[in-house]
Parts: sequence; C-alpha cells; structure tokens
Amino acid sequence: METERLGKLNDFCNERNYARVCRYLCTCSQYAADTEEMRQSYKTAFDIYKTQNKFCEALQVAQKMNDLDLIKEIMEACKDPIELKQMAFMLGR
Repeated sequence: METERLGKLNDFCNERNYARVCRYLCTCSQYAADTEEMRQSYKTAFDIYKTQNKFCEALQVAQKMNDLDLIKEIMEACKDPIELKQMAFMLGR
C-alpha cells in the first residue's frame, strides 16, 4: 500500500491466499489516509474477488464503495442463476 502498487497484487493471488489478502485490504482501507487510498484498496480487493470468481464477495466490496458501475459489472459477470439470486437478495437488503 505504501508503494502504491496495489494493482500488481492480483498477479500474486491464487485460490489459497486470495481470501486472506482481500480481508487485509478491506480492513486496511478503513484506516486509509484519504478517500483515494481507501478506494484503491477496495478496488484491488474487488478485482481479486472477481478474478477468483467470488462474485458475492466482490458485490459486498462494490456496495461498500457505493459504486453502481462495479455493481452492474459484477452482476453481468456472474452466470450462475442461483448465485445471481443470492446477489439480488444482497442488493435488496
């Protein structure tokens, strides 16, 4: 985060470590110095979740960011009808 290279973090995440990395990013974003740094850490977590096909988790991050474009993007990326219904319930709540 201090080197401002969070975008490269996605290349080093796999199915074994992505959850830990994303939890760390979301937790650290609450202590960010400014809104841009917070947004960057949330966006990186969103991208990692999307890459790992964890659409519900990516939706939660998009909702925290209050970014309708990312919400639309993740809803369109998901192809599983059951997971789409779950995400619709998340949005409705």
